[in-house]
Amino acid sequence: MEAEFQAVNEFAKHDEKARVGVSGIEDLAYGSLAGMAGKFVEYPFDTVKVRLQTSESQVFSGTFDCLKQTWQNEGFRGFYRGLTSPLVGAMAENAIAFYSYNRIQGAIRSLSKDLATDAPLPLPQLFLSGALSGTICAFVISPVELVKCKLQVENVQAYGGGGAKGATNAVKFTGPLSVVGHLLKTQGIGGLYKGIMPTIGRETMGVGFWFGAYEVVCRQLLRSKQKQQPKGSPALTKEDLGPASIILAGGCAGVAYNLTSYPIDVVKSFIQTADVRSAASGTVERPGIVSTVRTVYARGGIPAFYRGLGITLLRAFPANAAMFMTYEYLSRLSVELRNR
Repeated sequence: MEAEFQAVNEFAKHDEKARVGVSGIEDLAYGSLAGMAGKFVEYPFDTVKVRLQTSESQVFSGTFDCLKQTWQNEGFRGFYRGLTSPLVGAMAENAIAFYSYNRIQGAIRSLSKDLATDAPLPLPQLFLSGALSGTICAFVISPVELVKCKLQVENVQAYGGGGAKGATNAVKFTGPLSVVGHLLKTQGIGGLYKGIMPTIGRETMGVGFWFGAYEVVCRQLLRSKQKQQPKGSPALTKEDLGPASIILAGGCAGVAYNLTSYPIDVVKSFIQTADVRSAASGTVERPGIVSTVRTVYARGGIPAFYRGLGITLLRAFPANAAMFMTYEYLSRLSVELRNR
């Protein structure tokens, strides 16, 4: 096993040298475009996920029922309700994620006496780089996701007579700015960071596994491909991986992110939409983490923390494949044009 990881790290070393040409500004630019591409692919699935996470079981019997009711009540636009805020957030999040991930790796190398400037990082240190990157991202996306979740679940209160009569025609929020204005007026700046702690937990763990899984799959694919080369051939780099390999690695990264962080995401979404869901009864709920965990558990035990996971994994693979494809090929193009 140790010999295998040494071989995998050898490929990573050559890959690091090949990627020196990507600057911090390019990381920000390509990361933002990657986030935009991924968000357009995943958002309809995300809307269904959030509605399943935060609604009573009698509102939706499952994923297909949620799809059906959303289409019947709101049409195609219902799946993209509240897109503006998370689209901007996804661009900012991924820009910061890729930028900080690569910069943190550089910082780890500079602090380690045993690693050269272009030396590959062991997988645990890559996970740490991703986890720290996720912690940073959490402070950027928490307000964005708060706005998104409120807009995604607001109309659900009127489905099947579950809300006050005429609630569908009396939507409180007209868009992202309406949500932000309401929060600032009623709760101050702190209201924009409702649910920040579970967001930090989700992003720290999830992004660590996101980048970690991507690196593991890429390195294993390179190792397998290298075995097929004639003896004495130069070591392959990530640039030698084709679209299919990047799609596989990116899709696996998305699945890893969601499998490891999903229960935390359920708690986060539940906290961020508590006031919207309780509006029909005339009460204002602002639950904490512990009380939310108890409430979710009371709804159905452990399975309640995984409600909506199926639709999440379904969108995770193509969305994250699109993100990594966009970032990788823009980076390759940039390096190629610079080296001409």
